[in-house]
Amino acid sequence: MRGKRGIAVAALMFALVAVGCGGGSDDTSGDTGGGQLLPDTASLAIADLAFEPSTLPIARGTTTITITNSDDVDHTFTLDDDSVDETIPGGSTVDVEVTLDSSIGFHCSIHTQMTGTLQVA
Repeated sequence: MRGKRGIAVAALMFALVAVGCGGGSDDTSGDTGGGQLLPDTASLAIADLAFEPSTLPIARGTTTITITNSDDVDHTFTLDDDSVDETIPGGSTVDVEVTLDSSIGFHCSIHTQMTGTLQVA
């Protein structure tokens, strides 16, 4: 009997370890709906008086956006609620930190035709 009980205990322990290592998680922060998590960093380019991409998917919470201005003139990265207003000199790269729970528009306050959206996923 002792041998069978030992095997049963070993099988139970194996099952518990397998369940514990199953990789399932209830944390869906940054989940795009397809099971893919968005990183907490993103990149935005400025070229020819336009943001690229114009819609930038980011994770909920805090994200650092690296903005590279390839134009020779200064631009701003300004959230539509004015909570972030960063100048990016021509030919430079700036890191901007945003903390968002929902999507929001952004624009260049110098060149008002330059607009885009941070799409929180």
